[in-house]
Amino acid sequence: MEGTERHLGQLMCWLAIACIMASLASCSSKPEDAIVGKWSEIDGTETLEFFKDGTVSVVDKGTTRTGDYRFIEKDRMRLQLGGLGILAGPIDVVAKVSISKDELTLTLAGGDVGKYRKVK
Repeated sequence: MEGTERHLGQLMCWLAIACIMASLASCSSKPEDAIVGKWSEIDGTETLEFFKDGTVSVVDKGTTRTGDYRFIEKDRMRLQLGGLGILAGPIDVVAKVSISKDELTLTLAGGDVGKYRKVK
């Protein structure tokens, strides 16, 4: 009986270590991976879709812009979108990026903040 209890205790210890390691691994996911997918603006109509290849699609009120993105620091991303002819020129901005679970926050240098929820 004593051997069984010791074995059970060791098993519980290893199980606890495995749970801690899994928890730490999920917390440390790279923003480059976490941002991939479709995001819908919480208080607006804009939808962003980030792809693994570094391209992005932005749709707002029926207008689609495409471009590229890349992380220049762990929490900063450069976003470059093509223009819309005479309607609007190209966009080239750097945004602070914060991703928490299924919420994305982009903060531009001028202080404008966009909040998005991950589309499942």
